[in-house]
Amino acid sequence: MENLALLEKLSFERIAGSKEEYRAAMIIKEEIEKMGLNATLEPFEIEFPEEVTATFEITAPQNQSFEVTGVGMAGVTKGLEAPFYYGQDLDEISLSQMKGKIVLFNGALRYDSYKKIIQAGAVGFITFNGSVYDAEIEVEDRYLRPKLQELGKIPGVTMSIHDAQTLVRLNPATVRLTVNAKESTRTSHNLVVTLPGDIEDEIICFSGHYDSVRHSKGVYDNATGALAVLDFLKYFSQKKPKRTLKFLWLGTEERGLIGATQYVKAHQETIDQYKLNINLDMLGVVLGKDIACVTGEEAITNYIDFVAKELNFAIKTSTGVYPSDSTPFADGGVPAITFARGAVVGGAQIHSKKDVIDFISVESFNQTVEFIQAFASRVIEAEVCPIPSTMPKKMLEELDDYLMRKIAE
Repeated sequence: MENLALLEKLSFERIAGSKEEYRAAMIIKEEIEKMGLNATLEPFEIEFPEEVTATFEITAPQNQSFEVTGVGMAGVTKGLEAPFYYGQDLDEISLSQMKGKIVLFNGALRYDSYKKIIQAGAVGFITFNGSVYDAEIEVEDRYLRPKLQELGKIPGVTMSIHDAQTLVRLNPATVRLTVNAKESTRTSHNLVVTLPGDIEDEIICFSGHYDSVRHSKGVYDNATGALAVLDFLKYFSQKKPKRTLKFLWLGTEERGLIGATQYVKAHQETIDQYKLNINLDMLGVVLGKDIACVTGEEAITNYIDFVAKELNFAIKTSTGVYPSDSTPFADGGVPAITFARGAVVGGAQIHSKKDVIDFISVESFNQTVEFIQAFASRVIEAEVCPIPSTMPKKMLEELDDYLMRKIAE
């Protein structure tokens, strides 16, 4: 990255399937065409909650209203009134007292939490976001992912952590919530560039998502990754590579890795030719540390460590399932690495209005990109592909857990 101009150009909210997400794809496509290369748009459909509105109020012993957002793809109600209960950590004692109640609980809207309140017989739920140290909080627009929908739909709302604290202090007897919503289909896109190699049936692919969450300009997460893929394209297009290269800008990552999942599905006939996925998700932050998470054999982490020591580049490697677009590739049998630069505690934040350009530097970004280029070059130009194609049993089990395929009843 020569300067921050292009990063600034992508600094706007890019919700999955929106006009803004498409606009971002066109900005990237224009940069590709400036290199004299062609990019292909691959559309795919996503389910999306539209016109979600909600209200929430205490009805007894006093009356008080709170600002909330409705949870999309969950239940709807014209006015559900029920006893209130604060479920805290969803422990056994708390769960035994939830039947027939509208429940506030700590933490994110995850499968295990939602399953517990459904099984406990809750009739509605409340989540919250933000920090008690924030004077102003944008209440998040949350939605129920498909796996959670399978457990059953009950209406839910999200409020700020300040209001959640007030609600618990008041400890009302009864509350009422309303949620109205429609569900629609939107079109998102993956953007693909291919550089044919001497070995046409061995493919190394680079990927980075370009969508963002609501209320976020998505600079760190993940305009930086999208621009890194552009840098790799520019670098590796200077001469014909030994192996075929794919460069992927993936849509709808923030709603459950959907773009990557759709890409792997759409290219199932050739997926066995993919030898490695190099995924970029959050780079360039000034205060942070470089990491590489490998979903594949441990030998790959050793290879990264070897190159890092050779080039005097500090990076922490690990094996595991990383919550980014590397995961659908690994689930499709392709060894995958997500490279990222994690921010320090108290540093840059993602998934909020705080994700802006102020915390990114060209120097930090380029240091990471140059290392990944050096690592990737060794893989691409090797006479024999040095990446083991097998997926360890432990990794397959982790993928099953992450993708919720083997969830205990």
